[in-house]
Amino acid sequence: MKKLSLLLFLLATAFYAKSQTLVLAKDAGQYVGKNVTICDSVYSTKGLDKLTLINLGGAYPKELITVVINKEDESKFPSEPASMFMGNKICVTGIVSEFKGKTQIVVTDPKQIVVK
Repeated sequence: MKKLSLLLFLLATAFYAKSQTLVLAKDAGQYVGKNVTICDSVYSTKGLDKLTLINLGGAYPKELITVVINKEDESKFPSEPASMFMGNKICVTGIVSEFKGKTQIVVTDPKQIVVK
């Protein structure tokens, strides 16, 4: 039974890893509604009253995609996300969406962002 459980776990892990799509930030708009991973440099950040914005691929207003962290999720991070990621290359995993014609990924869990 333990061998069967281990086999099922390994198969599920392999399936999940294969189902994750690595996408270039400039191509994010083609993946709206899809769960993807995007890796790029953080060019600018902005902490607002209700959310934090992390811009990848260029500084605002020429960013390629924005990572959005709502205020209620910021406490899950070890430090303030706006300063924590600035100047780093990160990989973010989540569902691509659009807001006012720009692409974004809303992050609710720190595990969705990995510093490279």
